[in-house]
Amino acid sequence: MGQGFSLAAPPAGAAGIDVPELADLVYEKSMGSARFMKSIRARNHDGVVIAKVFVKPYPMSLDQYKQDIIRERRALADVPNAFPYQRAVETETNGYLVRQYFYNSLYDRLSTRPFLEDVEKKWLAFQLLCALRDCHAKDVYHGDIKTENTLVTSWNWLYLSDFSSSFKRVMLPEDNPADFSYFFDTSGRRTCYLAPERFLPPGEEAEPNAKVTWAMDVFSAGCVIAELFLEAPIFNLSQLYKYRKGEYDPAISHLSRIPDKDLREMIAHMIQLDPQKRYSAEQYLEFWKGKVFPGYFYNFLHQYMELITDLSSAQYSSPGVARLITEADQRIDRVWLDFDKISYFLGYQNDERGIERRQLSPRLGLGHFPVRLNIQNNEHYVSSDKQPSADDGTLIFLTLVVSSLRNTAHATAKIKACDILLAFAERLTDEAKLDRVLPYLMTLLNDSCPMVVVSAVRAITQLLDLVRVITPVNSQVFLDYIMPRMELALVGTREIPSPIVRATYASCVGTLASTASRFLAMAAALRADGSAALADPEVEPGNEADAAFDDVFDNARRELAELFEAHTKLLIEDPDPFVRRAFLTSVPDLCIFFGAAQANDIILTHLNTYLNDRDWMLKCAFFDTIVGISAFLGSVTLEKFILPLMVQAVTDPEEHVVQGALHSLAELANLGLLTSQTYLELVGVIARFTMHPNIWIRESSAEFISAGKRFLSPAYLRVLVQPQLAPYLKPHRLPDFSELGLLEELQKPLSRSVFDQALLWASKTDRGDFWKPFKKLRDVVSGSISSPRVSGDLNVHALTRVSRNEEDEQWLNKLRNLGLAPQDEPKLLALREFIWRLSQIKARDSAVQDPTTTTALNNIIPLRSLGVTPQTVLFDEEPLRQPMVTLEQDAGAPRTIKDALLDASMSIDDPLSKRRRAAFNSHRSRLNNQDNMSPMSTDSRRPLEDELAASPTTTRQGENSRDGSRRTSVAQGKTVALSALDDDGSSQDVPYAMRRNLRHQSSAMSLMNRKDSAKSGPETSTTETNAFGEMEGPFSQTPMRNTPGVETESALAYANTRLRANHTYTGHDPSILKMLDAMYIDNYPHDILEYGPLVTPITRRKSSKASISQPGDDGWKPSGKLVATFSEHYGPINRIVVSPDHQFFLTAGDDGCVKVWDTARLERNITHRSRLTHKHAAEARVLALCFIENTHSFISCASDGSVHVVKVETVLSGINFRYPKLRLLREYQLVDGEYAVWCEHFKQEANSVLIIATNKSVILGIDLRTMTLLYKLENPVHHGTPTCFCIDRKRNWLCLGTSHGVIDLWDLRFKMRLKGWGVPGKGSIYRLCVHPTKGRGKWVCVAGGTGQGEVTVWDLERTLCREIYRVGGNKEGPKGYDAWEVDEDKPEGMLGRFATNIEPSAMGNADRGVRAMIVGTGATEEQRDVRHAFIITAGSDKKLRFWDLSRIENSLVFSGLQPDEGRPTYTASHPTTSMTLNTERLPRQAASSSSASAANGGTQPPSSRSSRSSRPPRSTVISLQQQQLLKSHLDAVMDVAILESPYTMTVSADRSGVVFVFQ
Repeated sequence: MGQGFSLAAPPAGAAGIDVPELADLVYEKSMGSARFMKSIRARNHDGVVIAKVFVKPYPMSLDQYKQDIIRERRALADVPNAFPYQRAVETETNGYLVRQYFYNSLYDRLSTRPFLEDVEKKWLAFQLLCALRDCHAKDVYHGDIKTENTLVTSWNWLYLSDFSSSFKRVMLPEDNPADFSYFFDTSGRRTCYLAPERFLPPGEEAEPNAKVTWAMDVFSAGCVIAELFLEAPIFNLSQLYKYRKGEYDPAISHLSRIPDKDLREMIAHMIQLDPQKRYSAEQYLEFWKGKVFPGYFYNFLHQYMELITDLSSAQYSSPGVARLITEADQRIDRVWLDFDKISYFLGYQNDERGIERRQLSPRLGLGHFPVRLNIQNNEHYVSSDKQPSADDGTLIFLTLVVSSLRNTAHATAKIKACDILLAFAERLTDEAKLDRVLPYLMTLLNDSCPMVVVSAVRAITQLLDLVRVITPVNSQVFLDYIMPRMELALVGTREIPSPIVRATYASCVGTLASTASRFLAMAAALRADGSAALADPEVEPGNEADAAFDDVFDNARRELAELFEAHTKLLIEDPDPFVRRAFLTSVPDLCIFFGAAQANDIILTHLNTYLNDRDWMLKCAFFDTIVGISAFLGSVTLEKFILPLMVQAVTDPEEHVVQGALHSLAELANLGLLTSQTYLELVGVIARFTMHPNIWIRESSAEFISAGKRFLSPAYLRVLVQPQLAPYLKPHRLPDFSELGLLEELQKPLSRSVFDQALLWASKTDRGDFWKPFKKLRDVVSGSISSPRVSGDLNVHALTRVSRNEEDEQWLNKLRNLGLAPQDEPKLLALREFIWRLSQIKARDSAVQDPTTTTALNNIIPLRSLGVTPQTVLFDEEPLRQPMVTLEQDAGAPRTIKDALLDASMSIDDPLSKRRRAAFNSHRSRLNNQDNMSPMSTDSRRPLEDELAASPTTTRQGENSRDGSRRTSVAQGKTVALSALDDDGSSQDVPYAMRRNLRHQSSAMSLMNRKDSAKSGPETSTTETNAFGEMEGPFSQTPMRNTPGVETESALAYANTRLRANHTYTGHDPSILKMLDAMYIDNYPHDILEYGPLVTPITRRKSSKASISQPGDDGWKPSGKLVATFSEHYGPINRIVVSPDHQFFLTAGDDGCVKVWDTARLERNITHRSRLTHKHAAEARVLALCFIENTHSFISCASDGSVHVVKVETVLSGINFRYPKLRLLREYQLVDGEYAVWCEHFKQEANSVLIIATNKSVILGIDLRTMTLLYKLENPVHHGTPTCFCIDRKRNWLCLGTSHGVIDLWDLRFKMRLKGWGVPGKGSIYRLCVHPTKGRGKWVCVAGGTGQGEVTVWDLERTLCREIYRVGGNKEGPKGYDAWEVDEDKPEGMLGRFATNIEPSAMGNADRGVRAMIVGTGATEEQRDVRHAFIITAGSDKKLRFWDLSRIENSLVFSGLQPDEGRPTYTASHPTTSMTLNTERLPRQAASSSSASAANGGTQPPSSRSSRSSRPPRSTVISLQQQQLLKSHLDAVMDVAILESPYTMTVSADRSGVVFVFQ
């Protein structure tokens, strides 16, 4: 087009865009008058575009040019600073190039206010070089770089556009400027930035294959950078010709005006005549790094601004959300969140002070200044001490924020922007504060949201307060600009602003007045120096300057005073007490602004009325303010008008007001504003308040009295003040009249109960004489309190001299019953008048109180009356009821890639197939994604739409997992729920709102390259090659072991949103989303549907089927009758757990199996077998087992680190329960080498918490609803490996036992370890249980730890051993049962305790240890209190023992006694006052009948008692022993449990894998 197009061609027709190919464009106007390509501005549905039209002078093909332009577009797609043409269209007569329209080019920006500063110019130059570097790396060259083709956004992000190297001429004739004018001088400015080597000497022909080189672009870029800094071009066409000949040098005529030497050198190097001497763009960036361009341009700023500018990186990618959250909101939120990073790279932390200044604000919190900025990770008070640096990039970020502020849609973004602008203003020059920040804040005053206006008023006031120097142009900024617009915050335009806006302005008006006065003084100084010229034609010659100066200053001062006076009158008389209270904080500054005379007339005459208001906070604010303005009042006004009102306020019914009045009086006395006479009069009134029950009132009274030291001599204090204090001081004490000294010497005050009762007495008395002296004051209750008549009257016997009648005596008796001692009677008399006045004021206030106000406060306020539009949010409960579809791995399933693709293409448009494929891909991605696995569910009732239908949210990496790198999770199973998703990709990669719009193509090849409207980012690199192999089924039976790794952001986001309710709310307010999630959990409990219906736990009940008839008060006792025995396990059984309703129980062992046993079948004499079996991976031992609270789902933990959540479904069929197949709901995988040793589950608020103790001394709290880690507690490793733990009934604490005999107590509320201690003996602890009856839930039963066959009971509060249950046969117990302090030992010292010899020396003790323990109660369903409790223990001695906690003599061994053993007895003793020792004693000799009886359950028939002395024959003993082998354990008992259905029984399991059930 460029090289072959002749200039002699005939002129073409008119250009337009009215063609079918551009039917979506609507013409707006023509741009410019270029001849080569006409520019037309148009609009389509996405915004404004510009179309460049080339009119064909004759029929010709532009296909080659079109292909080159498309190639350039593809190459530049990922270049952040390049903006190529987006569309290239050719018709028969024209060619069209279309791109987005930008409102500013660099040429326009140079002449637009606010003008660019040097750092902004460097930033634009840096971006231009980056654009060249990236374009040249893609082999794309521009060919026509100039300021018109360099586009700039409102936040100064630069785009290089209008690439023309593919269609414009490369070489131009030197002797014919027509070609240059036609192709390149489109603006008509005659500016020429083409490289000199592109011009050919006369007579020389251009090479047909000539192309634009990178050196040509570098020359043009150097010219643009020079114009950027000089604000004028350095070459026109004639000057460039001279430059080629050496007749013109811009380095001398232009570049010398650039003050930066390095910048001059870089530009001069870029515009050298010899192209071989020029550097590439990348070399210029590297060589001048740190010289021209600051380092943070390279390592932070460019990447960060690219992230914010790139629309594809927007945080919210859902179309529905895009309508609500604009890009401007996103940019402000991003800067607010990343402000700490921005401040770090901009060097803000270099001058931060080590200690944050503590801001002193008024008592009621009304002080706003200096403002404390609420910025993420960077909260601080605004300071004017921070000076901007020369290359500070604050202006760059400031431009980003203010450009976004104009287009925000949410009030939260505007409020955040105010804080950001103030934070940036700390680093800006005063001129930039006024020119670049103030205008944008002023526009927020018109916002409809009151909180935005509040933030704007506060920010404007603080910003102006930071300004220390003004320019002449800003000398009248208050009069002409600020105050007229500030009036909007006071009176509004259409309606009165809300009270919070008026209150904010009221608290700022004083600071604004002080700042305006300072600005006026600075403007006067400028005029005095002649910086601000004044001209008035009516002034006589010679007097211009003085007359103009005086006149302007006086007029400006008068106008300011009139403006602030009008605003002050409106605020001081505002009907809202909150506005007036806020206004009081501005009163001192306004008094200084107006002066003493005006302040009295405008302000002070109205303030007294504030004490008549019913708002006690307004009165307190008045007392806080009166001290600051007392200097303007004068001593006469203070004593005659203010002091009587303050003394009157001490009888206010609100004690805060009384304290405020007393404190203000003390402050006035400390400032010397009270005369000695006034002070002495007030001491008599205030001294009595030292006996007031309110500590604040007493302290303020002491403060006032101690203020007399400042203006009274010690003699006056002793003679005149001390006698008035004597009744309230301790006997024979001389105070030193300091505040602390007085408080130390004062007697105890009147108690609150006595004071309140006396107040009630005064308000209800009718005929009493006690209050009669003050009844005449009923009509003058507003008067001040009189001083006591004689201080000596207030002694112990003073009350006896007061006239009283029978009614008074009754009230006094009530007071004495409440604690009124004889020494307190003078205190009551001292406060008598105060109490009387207080009761009358309260009665009057209650009588005149407006009933409508109270009624309005008690009513529900409709949101409609507040202007709040309710938003209805609908929950979708249908996904919870969708049908289940099972994906079975059958023999006919496709196994090769070819078969899979063919099957997919045949069923791609089938809706059911879509849903099946969505579920398949979802689960396959979870199984195969090794790097970003997150805890997921395989519940068949867990619909995928529940997981994916939530509004997308952005989760920062690592934010929702405190230990994401330690643990991952896998999912397996065959049953999944299907929901109506139109997607065939990985369901966790694409937000739901975007997947709804995906389109599918019915082709097998299309599956390899789906053209969807949205796609997920690649996570692994790909290589195109042919692959042959077999496809695995979607769900493998063997769980995939996961390599520990850091969870990716998508995995974390999925784990965070997988359980979010499916509702119609499309916003992103975290508070609303949290509330909706909580409501969803409450109304649609996911765990009930997932883990099964809730079951009711049953308690111990007295059953008629009990094998032993017990007396009515003895409780249950085992008989020792064998009910059943099971031996399906291969290897030791580690745990037995009974379901909450005792319908079945579970056993788990080293064979990796968890077996389900039906309890109802134990009642019938049938073959006993397990109903169901759940198996972990091969060679995995199941070590921990528990039920999900009040459900039939259980959690099993194995030694391979797997944690399975399995559901047991039961179906009632006749009188028996049927057990369908077990279903694996969840799986959580710990890292290699770590596994759970104990687990418990409970529900707490909205969380379903699983607590796991691992072999690496870690306690994990996992939320089963989301399978996310709630917390991680690390127990000291040197305390030993955890073995078990117990949790109290309120879930407040956890008690952990270890292999070293150490007990650690953890607080689950605050996630902290409280203490730890060691059990004597230092043996392993096997079981922990909360004591069922004693200690109010704070005693813990410990099995093991002592090295003996003992169970010890420990008091957690006092760390004392309270009870011991010792098995017979031990030689002796530990020497003492004092706990050893493990926290005082160093880790190496504790480990040294357990560094014993390799040969075991205490095996005997270990064999007699108690390995299994369970506690139970004997309360029935009708009884509320627990009368009977017991402990069942077992261990390596193979015996089962029943310990009766209430009557130890009823304890027995009900299994495991040999025929030749006697029946043991049980006794209790008290070695110490705080400890009980319960001992099992074995008889020395046992008769055969007794032994046989004991073997059968511990009871002995009366007929056999007479034959104790005779031994049975040997054959009888052998026969009994053989029978005993079938009825008792033959190996160490590992666990024991209690069944309550069909009747009370015990279940025990041993190391050989056998389970025994005894009645």
